[in-house]
Amino acid sequence: MAIETLIETLGGHPARALGLDLDSDGDRARWLFAARLASERDSEATVRKAFLRLDAEVGADSASLAAADPERVAAALSDAGLRRFDPVAHGLCRAARALIEDHDGDLENLAAGCFDLEELGGALASLAPGFGRATVLRFLRPLREVWSAARETPLAEPARAAARHLELIADGDDLEGEPASLHSALEARAPGVAFVDAEAALERLGALACRAGKTARCPLGKACPARREAEEPC
Repeated sequence: MAIETLIETLGGHPARALGLDLDSDGDRARWLFAARLASERDSEATVRKAFLRLDAEVGADSASLAAADPERVAAALSDAGLRRFDPVAHGLCRAARALIEDHDGDLENLAAGCFDLEELGGALASLAPGFGRATVLRFLRPLREVWSAARETPLAEPARAAARHLELIADGDDLEGEPASLHSALEARAPGVAFVDAEAALERLGALACRAGKTARCPLGKACPARREAEEPC
């Protein structure tokens, strides 16, 4: 299956489904809050519904969340089906306030003072409880080319498993070098495809099949390398 078909089948980066333009400073902040929702153990559909409901009823930007009553935010998230709506709501409001009070509401200001991924991740995590490793890495993956400190943000484990099965990266690649290796492989195989969309599709593929070894569920069907290997006669 071509990378383009994989994206068409499994979907591109979730920010697109939310109508976010990650080239926009304002939408990057909105993506930070969406990434926090996506780090909960709810389906992508529930996360998308929760973000859109929050945006419609309260506002998913820094200024709106900083001024909002956390209980109102929690109600919007609860109505959308997010399970841990209360702690998530309080964390979103607290993070928005910290972003405004400490960085003038501008993620560029936050990132400007960070030398490397460790510093940038620490600055983001310090915004509020709940903005831990999973949220920070999810937020930073599509922004590797925006901030130099984010360049070595590692692939998600499911994306790594899928990329290895499809021989887009090698088993010997180190974690820091994997994004660059994947980028090069995608430029060679599918030069017109956006890297962030390919990475997101690979993450879904890995979660569905590759990471768990469930080749029967792989949407690649008979083109699945792991399935072919399992079916080869000894």
